[in-house]
Amino acid sequence: MGLGRSRAATLLRGPAAGATFLLLLAVGAAAQDLRDPRDYLRRNGGAPPENGAITICHAYGCGRTTRIRLDDADLAMIRRMMAPGAASAEAERVAVAYVIAAMETKVGAMTGTSADRDYRDLASGGDPTQMDCIDEAANSTSYLLLLDQLGLLRHHGVAYPASKGFLIDFVYPHNTAVLAERATGRRYAVDSWVFRNGEKPIVVPLETWYATRSASFYRQRHGV
Repeated sequence: MGLGRSRAATLLRGPAAGATFLLLLAVGAAAQDLRDPRDYLRRNGGAPPENGAITICHAYGCGRTTRIRLDDADLAMIRRMMAPGAASAEAERVAVAYVIAAMETKVGAMTGTSADRDYRDLASGGDPTQMDCIDEAANSTSYLLLLDQLGLLRHHGVAYPASKGFLIDFVYPHNTAVLAERATGRRYAVDSWVFRNGEKPIVVPLETWYATRSASFYRQRHGV
């Protein structure tokens, strides 16, 4: 049973009306965003993955970029970790989260970002050991593109990163990498910024990501 007019009108009145409108607008725009995710990397001074080489953003806003190369052992590990994801779209999203956590651990040792802190650190701009959400969205997008190049994403494509927060809706501006499920077109945020380096990223429907603050995601996992 759908919402009646009076109920729908009630939802769009009051103090939350502006935030609700912005949320609906953002979700709709993201669903129609057909931009090439590789352009997000180029726009931020990076380059798409190629032959196992990946550009890693760090120091906030891709203030620094480091090109690293994965060896055959790294790629074999990734293939093993992604193997369970062939079973279903849901299983693939679970595998992606584990792979990104492993990649962050591997890359952290190569770039000096192993001590990257969680979302609560907003004051380390310029510190090459730290990453903001632009760095994290770019890096996660690079990892996802690598998986796609290796033929390991059977159930998803890599979409252009999404953003939320306009300050006027009391949410700090924030970006995330995005997967699009091939069968349904539904989009999923792949957000590694909320947690410290090497933790599994959030992988949730994009509309859930838009409606949920980073602090809430953090509390759901860590209870604090």
